[in-house]
Amino acid sequence: MNVKLVNSLVEVVLNLSPEDQKLFQEKLSNRQIEVITRKSVTSTEKAEQFRQWVAQFPKSNANLLDETLRRKNIYDDRGR
Repeated sequence: MNVKLVNSLVEVVLNLSPEDQKLFQEKLSNRQIEVITRKSVTSTEKAEQFRQWVAQFPKSNANLLDETLRRKNIYDDRGR
């Protein structure tokens, strides 16, 4: 293990702006997914990887009302 290198990388990442840290984490996560998907994995492992991938996204409690999804509220049909 190269502890010094890892510690140096941690310092570099911690000195990034919050936006750059987020970008770095996304890039690293995407790269890890690429490496994992190159290996042969079972369906169960793929499902778990997908759940982990989805879990990284922000949770939202925003719900749309049924009325919001009606065609008349989505499209402007006045021009017809």
